[in-house]
Amino acid sequence: MNLTAVVAAALVFACPAATYARPKACSCKHLEAIQQELKNATYLAKFQADMAKAVEKAEKAQKELREKNPSHPLARRTVRKASEMEWENQLAKIQLPFPNVTGYTGPNSVGLVNGTCTNVAADLKALADGASCKEIGTITLAHEEAHRNLCTNMGVGPYWDRLYSEIAKEEADRYQAQAQALRELLKKVIDASTVKVSEETDLTISSGSTENKYRISTPAFKLAGKSSPGKDAWELTGTGRRTLAVTSVKLPGMTCTPPTQKLVSKLTGTLELDGLTMKLDETSVSEGGTLSMTCKVSGKGHGIGMGVAPPGDTGSGEVFKGEDVQRVSDFTQTIAKTPWGKAINQTGVVATGTQKVKLEITCQ
Repeated sequence: MNLTAVVAAALVFACPAATYARPKACSCKHLEAIQQELKNATYLAKFQADMAKAVEKAEKAQKELREKNPSHPLARRTVRKASEMEWENQLAKIQLPFPNVTGYTGPNSVGLVNGTCTNVAADLKALADGASCKEIGTITLAHEEAHRNLCTNMGVGPYWDRLYSEIAKEEADRYQAQAQALRELLKKVIDASTVKVSEETDLTISSGSTENKYRISTPAFKLAGKSSPGKDAWELTGTGRRTLAVTSVKLPGMTCTPPTQKLVSKLTGTLELDGLTMKLDETSVSEGGTLSMTCKVSGKGHGIGMGVAPPGDTGSGEVFKGEDVQRVSDFTQTIAKTPWGKAINQTGVVATGTQKVKLEITCQ
């Protein structure tokens, strides 16, 4: 069944005839839709599995009632009727994470024609043509095909005469397979995309009346890596160049001209993701350098200050974690709340400012 249809395969819904434009191949442009379909399928797989257990419990209770207390008024109810009633009761509790998937224009539900092992051909076409992108349509058609195949193998009579716990179990299996196919599609789409990360940070370090301001910049660089079959999570890594420039220096009784030089570090970013959430860590290695500046003291001439950054100095930290995977993600944090900002503030000085990290997923 289509994810927008929250029904068992045994039910049939009438769908108005419509004409749909054929969907395009899935790419990172359809990232949101694939994620929504995956979350819906994952939800329904669990919901149907839990529903199967609840309905099976009701079936067992009704069977015991009919066997042990046949004179009870409710004992006249068949086990299958009790099964259907509990199934309907459980079905009413469904709350899809995304009732309206982005870009989906197909029918609300598709199922086998009552008492047969076939679907209405027009419904299947509308299901595929109304998908947010081509591969999602293929996956939902495979879901329906699996229902038809099971019905054919079992025979029409046995298939339609099953207790509703068995119907729910079948749906749980179908949605589990659908969720796995969507997860693989999600990985494929991201694998085929270009992922870049960049940073612009304004940092102020002050102590008493002394204040230094810095601009830290990392032009966008690529993160690369491929997912693995059978594994939900994978890593993307890449290297870039981070520059640190002093933009302002305030020293008591002095007027200072900021250095024109910049310190450069090699930056390595590691993005861990599963297609739905992500975590970014960074490590840096200094290439070394010297910063020099001129400071004037009113009425007393001027002097030269110098600072040296040794090569090989390293640093590392977590930029973000548990964030949703989106095509464009902007993360702005106050320096005091970052791990490295907290570390600076423990040295007796005050670090303030903002760190802006941008992650982009673009289609090739």
